[in-house]
Amino acid sequence: MTRVMDAPFLEDATGRRRQSSRAARHAVRSHLHSAAYDEDTLEDAVLPEVPHDVGRRASPRPPKAPTPGRRGGFKVWKTAFWKRRRQLWAERNAAERAIAESE
Repeated sequence: MTRVMDAPFLEDATGRRRQSSRAARHAVRSHLHSAAYDEDTLEDAVLPEVPHDVGRRASPRPPKAPTPGRRGGFKVWKTAFWKRRRQLWAERNAAERAIAESE
């Protein structure tokens, strides 16, 4: 039986790409920022070579599957309109129950 400590560290590929591209953007920006104070240095600047396109952000995370039993989309019943509508319905139903009980 292997313990958690003995198990090799596993990392997802998407997270690794996101982390490494972020580190690459940071390295390039730091390099340009430090070179920006001297025009000669900026013209002769050699940026670090990285396997990422440093001008773009990482792609957005893929949408995860919804939890079973949950509705998708916009929650219309949480808007002010539907809260007010439900309150009116509740008041109307309470008034009808009061009339029915009094008879």
